[in-house]
Amino acid sequence: MSLTSVWCEPDLTAQGRQVGWIRVEHSVHRSAYGTIAIPFAVFANGEGPTILLMAGSHGDEYEGQLALTRLIRSLDVSRIRGRILVLPAANLPAVVAGQRTSPLDGGNLNRSFGDHYTDTPTGQIAAFIAEELMPLCDVMLDLHSGGSSLRHLSCSYADLSCDPAIAARTFAALEAMNAPLSWAQAGIPAAPVAGRAALRKGVMHLSGEFGGGGALNAADLNVAERCIYRLLDHLGILEMAAEWRAEIATRFVFNTQAHFTYAPGEGVFEPLAAPGDVVEKGQAAGWIHRPERPEDAPVALHFASDGIVAVTRAMGRCLPGDCLFHLLEETPRAAVLAGIKALK
Repeated sequence: MSLTSVWCEPDLTAQGRQVGWIRVEHSVHRSAYGTIAIPFAVFANGEGPTILLMAGSHGDEYEGQLALTRLIRSLDVSRIRGRILVLPAANLPAVVAGQRTSPLDGGNLNRSFGDHYTDTPTGQIAAFIAEELMPLCDVMLDLHSGGSSLRHLSCSYADLSCDPAIAARTFAALEAMNAPLSWAQAGIPAAPVAGRAALRKGVMHLSGEFGGGGALNAADLNVAERCIYRLLDHLGILEMAAEWRAEIATRFVFNTQAHFTYAPGEGVFEPLAAPGDVVEKGQAAGWIHRPERPEDAPVALHFASDGIVAVTRAMGRCLPGDCLFHLLEETPRAAVLAGIKALK
């Protein structure tokens, strides 16, 4: 029998309910044979799809972590058809620290899924998720929020792939989640994110942004849970409860680089728009002030595009390059479907 530096205690082939750990070797002065014990649950019952539910890639994004923690405590495995893999605190060191990145290695888990994996705790976690868990899955749902530095309107997100058949199935799943904002993009950025790894493995990738600002928001938590249970129902894995059945109005949205506003300099950011506002290109977005140089005039900011304010910076102080606003632009559902049909 050979040993490995990362291993899973629950049996991924067994039926029933298992809650245990993925263990990552972490040898340090105080614990030579120590491990990072990442909580992991497996619910399997009969034949059906396999889905990976993941939160805690970033430790300061709380809504998804709590939604999946509640699911683990409450889920009756006899009600499901298929298999649900649950990672509520994927980058555990970051989760425990309440930080975006791991205090052990500075690793950002959702930027660690590139063409190779670093030999660090965060890199080993990413490798296990991508190479051991994703190949078992039909679908992945990765839950995020704005974290400590950003406030994000609740929205679901779909990487539509470049394959028209996969894109159509993914868009159907996005619609079924029925979030207030349904954000769909054809293809995926060439960035080392979990969605890129999922698509490489042929796994349908869905995600979402739910709240932020360094705190837990009950309304955003509710949207996250709604998306989870409606998706499980759509996939035929778990029939949703009555509380999630009522349809709500949704707006289909997309973004480009012009939808971002970045800080041109250092100072205190004064926003002139709030999440949910509809703004126009050229409209005043805010000011950057320098209290340490009170005689200096503030720097004016303007939006470079029309759109809905989906993200605002939650921290008052900013440095050059910090994201201050992120807009999402509404698009007709028919336009999204036309884009899917045009994929080659």
